[in-house]
Amino acid sequence: MLLADIAIHVVPLGGLLLASFAVGFLLRSAQLKKHHKHIIELEREMLSNHSEILELQKEKAQLIKQMKESSIPVIPLKLATEDIENTGKKFGAGQ
Repeated sequence: MLLADIAIHVVPLGGLLLASFAVGFLLRSAQLKKHHKHIIELEREMLSNHSEILELQKEKAQLIKQMKESSIPVIPLKLATEDIENTGKKFGAGQ
């Protein structure tokens, strides 16, 4: 029978194992850091969008209040939801 003598050196094998673990850990840490920065950027964008929406709603509420207090006859602004409730129709591209 053919038997081959394979000499396994434990120290280089352990060093190789430790080095591969360290490289994998560093690569994964860098990847997680990149994803975390991206998540923070998206959260900032969402906060700015939400604050802009709140500002627009505040302006709209002020305009509606001003319109109701005004003694000058003005055609009232209708909300899209009010039109749907009143007419029972939905808005489409061709209407």
